[in-house]
Amino acid sequence: MKRSLLICILSVVILIAILTPTSAQFLNPSIANVKAVAVKSGSQPEGAVINVTVIVTDGDGRVFVSTTPYTEIDMQGSAQLAAITASDLIGKDFTKYDFFYIIEADSPIVGGPSAGGVLTVATLSALLGLEVNKTVYMTGMIYPDGFIGPVGGIPYKLEAAAKDGAKVFLIPKGQRIVYVQESKEVRKGPFIFVTSETKPVDLVELGNELGVRVYEVETVQEALAFYTGYKLERPEVSINLVKYSDLLKLLADRMKKDSLSLYDEVKSYSSQISDAEELMKRGEQEYEKGNYYTSTSLYFQAKIKMRYVQYLNSINEENVEDAFEDVEKEIDAMKSQLSSIKSVGIETIQIVGAAQERISEAEKHLENARRARNFDDAMFSLAFAKERIESAKVWMSLLKTVKEDVPIDEEALKKRTQFYMTQADTLIVYASSIGGYRDLISEASDSLEMSKMQFEEGFYAGAAFSAIDAITKAALSIELIGYEKDIETKVNSARDASKAALSEAENVITPILPIAYYEYAENIKEPLPRLSFYKLSERLSKLIVALSSVNTSIKLTRVDFSALATPTVKEKETEKEIPGLKEVAEEVIKEIPGFEAASALMATAALLMAAYVRRR
Repeated sequence: MKRSLLICILSVVILIAILTPTSAQFLNPSIANVKAVAVKSGSQPEGAVINVTVIVTDGDGRVFVSTTPYTEIDMQGSAQLAAITASDLIGKDFTKYDFFYIIEADSPIVGGPSAGGVLTVATLSALLGLEVNKTVYMTGMIYPDGFIGPVGGIPYKLEAAAKDGAKVFLIPKGQRIVYVQESKEVRKGPFIFVTSETKPVDLVELGNELGVRVYEVETVQEALAFYTGYKLERPEVSINLVKYSDLLKLLADRMKKDSLSLYDEVKSYSSQISDAEELMKRGEQEYEKGNYYTSTSLYFQAKIKMRYVQYLNSINEENVEDAFEDVEKEIDAMKSQLSSIKSVGIETIQIVGAAQERISEAEKHLENARRARNFDDAMFSLAFAKERIESAKVWMSLLKTVKEDVPIDEEALKKRTQFYMTQADTLIVYASSIGGYRDLISEASDSLEMSKMQFEEGFYAGAAFSAIDAITKAALSIELIGYEKDIETKVNSARDASKAALSEAENVITPILPIAYYEYAENIKEPLPRLSFYKLSERLSKLIVALSSVNTSIKLTRVDFSALATPTVKEKETEKEIPGLKEVAEEVIKEIPGFEAASALMATAALLMAAYVRRR
């Protein structure tokens, strides 16, 4: 009898949990529901519709994914990237929220990042409190800068969306015409011959046949307008580099002086330093133009080449170990000086973090020198290590310019640094899984390892900067997939985003390090380094703003979709302020959707079973 009663009670508890709506498992959640499309697993390609629920609560930057049935790791990565990208686009601090993604399909689907775009739209809608149009569907991967990337299987996804009631179907820009393989069976006597033929498909025309309007979109902001009727509006900003000239000039003056001094020591090797002389000439030209950080960088490169020549001509088997020990002692002395700085503020974190990064690089290059396969390589790495020490000293010379500062809580900095390291690790794994550029992934991994090394030594500012560098490179390895021929579009977008972030940072501090990287990006010609430095500048600006706990206000502008003849969005006058999430009065439940109910059931069951055993 007792056993039957126990089973009955457990059954009731389980039934209540099953019938409890997902939203009831969270305190003050913000929820968005959308439908995504994918391709079913199987021998014949067939589209499938996926139900997606996104729940955002107050939290500390965690992303949970529940999938039915199980999907591959790239779905997990897409969700992580969607949460980060959505937060960045509207100036929200990712670490202040938890994100829950519930993904349900009727049948197994092929793994792939093609749901990234719609996941980001849904996350934006949840963060902004916007209603989603249920007749709009979309496919496209998400890049960390908000651009939509190419995907496969679009005709099959379009057909599945049409059957599910879609009226509008969004595809990545440039994929209106796609190619599919069709198999044909030809019977000749007792034999059946199967041939494959590749045919072009115009998705707009296919959509018209299915009663669905197909539009190309380039960014998630464009997609958001189709889904919600609102577009994000970024204010016009301008950056005046002249007002930072005095600080940047201090860096250039010091580096120029040191370069000329080293030149006097090696000028007798004239045939070996022509490259360095050319770099110094260019450095002086940029100095005269007022591009002081670009000048600093060129002088730094010249110093490495001159130091290398000096070492080649002065170090031999008898004194090589002494040369290594001298550099090692300088590194140790600089690390001791940095360790003596017990606290940093909003202003000094840039200077101290830059120096910590550079001294860690010096340590890495010294290790490379010890492991080099030949003498020339060893001397180049040793020269690089020596000059990285000198550049750390140059940055530290700016400390005397800081007259007052607002202290940063060390634990808060440590926690944020740990988050950036985790984020970098996740992005590197994700980039590797979807075929990101290997060289950039390798560089990202190196930066992450250096971040971990600095973190262990208590250099949290430098560790944060190195982790951000890893994030930037891993993100770029994803963003450049399929963008080899149109990289200037991304460069211009990154430049605008960097300017906007700098404008926000200027309200808090003098963003000398982000400004330095922005100026450098302005004065180099190669598009990939320009893109990288713009993005690095943007992310460092956002770090500074986040540490200062300053929130920015972004506006949504209503758009008119009364006539969907073209994908062009027409602007109206009405504006709507982005609402914030409601304050949570009690602790937010921070477990994977559905799992927290299971935990409660197990606890209840354990109590009941214990009581039952005691009674026995």
